[in-house]
This record gives sequence, C-alpha cells and structure tokens, in this order.
Amino acid sequence: MTATKLRLRQVDADARPLPLGEDAISIGRHPANSIPIADEKASRKHCLIEADPNGGFRVRDLGSRNGTRLNGIGIDRSPIAPGDIIQVGDTEFVIEESITAATASSNGDGSTPPWVEDMEKVCKALEPTDLPFPPIKLLSADGQPSSAIGTDAHGPRAVRLALQIASKARATDLHIEPRTEAVQIRMRVDGQMVWIGDIPKPVGDRFIGLVKNVCQLQTSAADAVLDGHFSARFDDRRVEYRASFTPTMQGPKLVIRVLDSRDIPTSVTELGLAPYMEERIRRVCTLSQGMLLVCGPTGSGKTTTLYNCLRAVDREKKNVITIEDPVEYHLEGCTQIPINEQRGNTFHSLLRSCLRQDPDVILLGEVRDDETARTAMQAAMTGHLVFSTVHAKDTISAVFRLLDLKVEPYLVANALDLILAQRLVRTLCNRCQRDVPVTPGQATRIGKYLGGKSKVFAPVGCKACLRTGYRGRQALFELLEFNDDLRDVILTDQSIQGMRKIIDQGLFTTLLQSGWKLAAEGHTSLEEVDAVCGG
Repeated sequence: MTATKLRLRQVDADARPLPLGEDAISIGRHPANSIPIADEKASRKHCLIEADPNGGFRVRDLGSRNGTRLNGIGIDRSPIAPGDIIQVGDTEFVIEESITAATASSNGDGSTPPWVEDMEKVCKALEPTDLPFPPIKLLSADGQPSSAIGTDAHGPRAVRLALQIASKARATDLHIEPRTEAVQIRMRVDGQMVWIGDIPKPVGDRFIGLVKNVCQLQTSAADAVLDGHFSARFDDRRVEYRASFTPTMQGPKLVIRVLDSRDIPTSVTELGLAPYMEERIRRVCTLSQGMLLVCGPTGSGKTTTLYNCLRAVDREKKNVITIEDPVEYHLEGCTQIPINEQRGNTFHSLLRSCLRQDPDVILLGEVRDDETARTAMQAAMTGHLVFSTVHAKDTISAVFRLLDLKVEPYLVANALDLILAQRLVRTLCNRCQRDVPVTPGQATRIGKYLGGKSKVFAPVGCKACLRTGYRGRQALFELLEFNDDLRDVILTDQSIQGMRKIIDQGLFTTLLQSGWKLAAEGHTSLEEVDAVCGG
C-alpha cells in the first residue's frame, strides 16, 4: 500500500503548505528557517519536522525557551499524524494529507473538498461579504454564451473560483501549473507571483479541458502549443481573457492573461503625474509636430500612458493612426494597425506605409531598430506628431539608446520634445501596514523628501492582500524636456556628465526621487522603491 503523503500548513495563514519529505522543515524566527515566523514567543531556531527513524515523521524541539506543543502537550520529540496540531509560540501548524487524486472527491459524504474550502476562504478574505459569490457568465471565443462552468462539478467549480479570485485580487495573469502530485494555481498580482492553492490532478485536467472548450480549440493533444481567447461577464463589466497552453514534463500548463479595464486610467490626469509634468505633456499633445517618447521595462504602463495622450488629442479634427504589436486597446476615432512580421508587416514597413495615409498623429508601439527610429524622427520633424516607446531604464538612457541605434545626433536633438520614464510600484495595504523608524542611512539619503518625519510605513501582510503587504500599484515618473541647451549637448558632447549638468539646472525629478516622495507620503515602502528603481 502506498504511504499517505503529508504536508504542513500554517493555521490562519495563506502561505503555501510544505510537503513532508526527506528534507527536514525548520520553524523559528530566524529568516534562514524553512518557515520563518514573526512570533515573539518563538525561538530563533524553535523546532524541526523530520523523518522518523522508525517510519513516518516526527516533530523535535530544538531547546526552545517556550517549548513546542503537540495537540496542547509539551514535547521534546514525538511522532506526528494527520490532524495533529503543532504549536510554536502563538503560531499553530496542522499536519494534513496532501491533495492528490484520492482527495479530488468530497469523500462521498457530500462534504466540501478541502481545496474548495481553501479557495473560497481566499476569495472571501479579498472582499469580505456574507453574500454569495455573484455569478460569472462565460462567453466563448465566438462571443456566444457558454455553459461550460454552469454546474457544481469539481472542474467548473475550480474555474469559477479561480476567475473570482483573479477578479477580486486584480490579477493580470492566472497560472495553472501541473506538478507531480497536484496542480498549482498561482496569480500575478501587482506584478508579483502569488500562490493561491493546489487542486487535485483530475480537477486540474478538467480545468484545462474546460478552458480549451470555451476557447473553441478543437485539438485534445496534451503536447500541443495552443493560443485562444474567451471572455466573461461579471455584474458590472465584461473581462477579456487570452489563454496560452504549453506542454511540460508534468502535463499542459495554462496561462491566462486577464484584460480587465476596470482600473485602467482613462485620461492624462488619472495617470498621477506631477502638475508640471501633466502641463508639459498636455502641451505636446496639442502640437502639430514633434515627438513624445516613453521608456520603461515591459509591464510598466507605457502603452496606457500613450493611449491617454491620444485621448488628449482632438481625434475629430486629426487623422490618428496607431501601429502596435498587438493592438491592446480599442480607441474610437483612430485607425489601429497590428503588425504581422510573418507577412512582412513590421513596425518599419507599416510606418512607411502609414506616412502615405496623410496622418497627423502616429502612435508607434515601439522603436526597436535604427530604421524605425530614424523614420519616426524624420516624421516628427516633417509635420507629424509621433508617440512611441523604447526600452531604457530612464530618460537619459533613452537618449543613449537611440544613439546606440546609430540614429544621427541631429535627429535625436531636434525631433524629440519630451522623454517620459516610468515604473509601477506597489502601494501598501491599508489594512496591515505598520510604521517603522527611519534609519540614519535612510535619513541621510532622502532627508529632504521626508519633511521632518521620523517614521515611514512598511508592509506586513494579511489575508486581504494575499500576505504580500501590498494592494494596488501607482506610477512613478521622470520627465526630460528638451531645450536648446540640452540639444547643444547632444550635438556636441554626448556624455552623461554633460547632460546631467544641463538637466540639473532645470526642474527635474528622477524616478528614485519620485519614489522617495511617495514613500514619505505613506503610499509605498522604501524597500519597494529601491527594488523597482534600483536604489
């Protein structure tokens, strides 16, 4: 008979349970433990969960000052079994059976499977309510209503709960990942991967099959690379999904991109720019020719910013054309063109074609090569207003990125009006954030941005924020405005020092300084700012 597989789960926490195996699990306050806990009554190295020489597993106290308790009784070492409660200080852990095919059912007694209870707890913690979860109406790839998740069978139930959690957590991606014993569900929330739960393999297989069905993908081959789409109607909105299936050693992996427009800014004002930045960007949007370049890494909100700049353009009186890979948003009053490199429709070829379409305003999804950059800048100097993006870490780096592409310095100097760099930082969860004293080192670095404050806020983590300590994101910006002095430097002295000397004479705030200001206001943490901006 196969031995029952066990795992250790922290009670009243959303952390992923750890399977018991050959490697011992250490618990204590020290960060090097397998499970570090912030419990003042626990010792730095409190106890071990390890294999028992006599078979099975045992818990062993490591000489902790308050002792380790098993089912309420103090122990030095003791065998453990499913259902046992281990108490470390004020923190409790439960030993339970791992989720496998054997636990996929409700044990035949009508009870709710543990994985369903766990996912429902996550869903309710994100948005506490006594009301039942609102219904989700799926729409197939052809836009027709689908009944794929309309029953209470385990597969449809898992899909419903996953979509509910993704909606409430404002996730951008949903990952269904096969593992040896179960299928793992994770989500990307505020740019970070968060573990949601494990479901049995048969339920995971059914989950993936249902999504294939609603995407109207005909193949049933497990090793097929597939892409599809579907949508869902919630009470207040419609959400689009893009599904990607990829074969792995343990089975097909599914990643669902969530395209929810609920929290997307819809105007330049909603971007959160400093007043002087907003004024300069709005001014550029009224020009008949020029160029606005936005830079930042993938996922930093560049396209969102440019679309809101397009909204500030009078699209009734101007011919607006966008060239994108792919077209991410639909905007009335624009001609939107997707690139298709397989057919030869690249950014550069479409840009050249677009210039024969009598455009006033061009949104170019990305400057990737020298030909595209050169053509875009020539367009900006010959009666067109051009918006585009480039991958660079900040505004000064964007200038040197263009020069590295062998674009002539006179084009860079004369075509550009503004370069905007941006990042997204996570904002602190207002339910669990705590204040911490400013260290002497921090005071030295950012003293003038603190406004005399001796404390800032730091993340803690609670059920409402999926134990991350953060909920939501906010943009940081850095704006470089081109003037005659800066153009002279680009033409004659292409050095960072030369550019810095000119920039520092005007109104200029770096990404890092914008982040420090946000942290001083209590919206985010200094650690998050340093992680995102590289401080």
